[in-house]
Amino acid sequence: MSTPKIDAPGAEHNEQTEQVLEVRTMDEKFNGDKTTEVVAASVALAAAIALQKPRLLSKNMLKLYAIMSVGYLVSTLNGFDSSLMGSINAMTPYQKTFGLSGAGSSTGLIFIIYNLGQIAAFPFCGFIADGYGRRACIFVGCLIVLIGTAIQATANARSQFMGGRFVLGLGAALASAAGPAYTVELAHPAYRGTMAGMYNNFWWLGNILAGWTTYGANKNLTSSWAWRIPTVVQAGMPAIVMVLILFFPESPRWLIAHDRREEALAVFAKYHGDGDENSPLVQLEYHEVIELLHQTKNENPWWDFSELVNTRGARYRLYMVIGMSFFGQWSGNNVVSYFMPEMIENAGITDKNKQLLINAINPIFSMMGAMYGATLLDKLGRRFMMLAGLTGALASYIMLTAFTASAEKHASLSYGVIVSIFLFGIIFAWGFTPLQTLYAVECLENRTRAKGSGLNFLFLNVAMVVNTYGISVGIAKIGWKLYIVYIVWICIEIATIYFFFVETAGKTLEEMSDIFNADNPRKESTKKTRVEIDESGQVVHIDA
Repeated sequence: MSTPKIDAPGAEHNEQTEQVLEVRTMDEKFNGDKTTEVVAASVALAAAIALQKPRLLSKNMLKLYAIMSVGYLVSTLNGFDSSLMGSINAMTPYQKTFGLSGAGSSTGLIFIIYNLGQIAAFPFCGFIADGYGRRACIFVGCLIVLIGTAIQATANARSQFMGGRFVLGLGAALASAAGPAYTVELAHPAYRGTMAGMYNNFWWLGNILAGWTTYGANKNLTSSWAWRIPTVVQAGMPAIVMVLILFFPESPRWLIAHDRREEALAVFAKYHGDGDENSPLVQLEYHEVIELLHQTKNENPWWDFSELVNTRGARYRLYMVIGMSFFGQWSGNNVVSYFMPEMIENAGITDKNKQLLINAINPIFSMMGAMYGATLLDKLGRRFMMLAGLTGALASYIMLTAFTASAEKHASLSYGVIVSIFLFGIIFAWGFTPLQTLYAVECLENRTRAKGSGLNFLFLNVAMVVNTYGISVGIAKIGWKLYIVYIVWICIEIATIYFFFVETAGKTLEEMSDIFNADNPRKESTKKTRVEIDESGQVVHIDA
């Protein structure tokens, strides 16, 4: 795809030398001749930003932060459920209400019915998000979550509880399919890694809220309200999102796809150009989106997913999406999320309140790691963050396995288990959590982003169903030896990412087409370009 012209000499003639790995779009050093040397992923983007650097505390940027923050709350849905089920599963009132023991196949089935609901939502994600807008899909999803919460919270029979979880999962999937697309399409391109990467970090906010709610309820209540109150609280965040999303702008890329170009330009101008429609950055984005739409427009109906596989580039994009779906769930994080109380009990800590307290504290540290990691995405690049995060996770799991095995004979080593769990959570969250949704939506084209996001959640939930049910049975049967499986699998993930995953940082969403259409997308995405920009923002030299 050719890059539209912007008012920076040289920029429009060098579109095909834009891709790099060591993405330091904002890393600058001033030379003696008063020029700025930038190691850039995109010449056109670097030049546009240099011509009009964004003001981080301008009125319109502050509004954008507020909009993005509400979009992030969609991510709390899955985080809340993850901690909620792990916590109430350890509660005696919950176990008595439904006749459960805390582990085994029945518990695994109750956990995965939520994921089956998310799988059932897959065909409707593209239909609503592409047909009626990202906001409409988020609204409908949150409304269904409220209905599912009501069914689940009032249950006295296992069948009603499972039915509520199915409905809840269906709604969460609809909202979660549109939420990442909405935030990444609205994020400022100069800070897309941080702004859109923060989306999945709010998974931990939901996790924290559920953890502390269940801890307080279990400590102070002995009736079934110990698990019902946290379930009711689950409706809080989607209710907030459902109301506020109605007052926010639609994704400009969706507006352009539906021939509402003036509205789209106004959104770009307000939030990316500080109100200036003629801003070089606004014009770059606006014309790139239109050009890509002209090149790829295909009136496929909402039920036709062939456009995700009909070209070599589309298939490579899909491989990245599927890879993140499975890697994001099979890296050992699900064990910690759903079964931390059982992991702690296996290490010799049997007090329920202490288990729930540890379960409530852990996500706080993980969220801090994830927030810091998101700020580094544009500086260090996506590939480096994934590889570093998984390498640290591997070391943590080796420690976890060793300490858990030894704690059977040496009780004092049980605290080594807790340290290993916390260390894993922090490192994995730092390197991987911000990318679990961001990377997939970055790899997808504008026209396939909603369908692809739905497919992402389909594979993600298939991975979770297999993983969660397997963990439930595995912990009951072989205990800590299950961790060895994850050690081997994380090694496979590291190798796959290193050899095949592309770098997406520092490029506009539309420029990813050149990467995936290359003979070797991974290699193409890791090329370097040095750009010299003078004080007026003009490109004076390009060194590919």
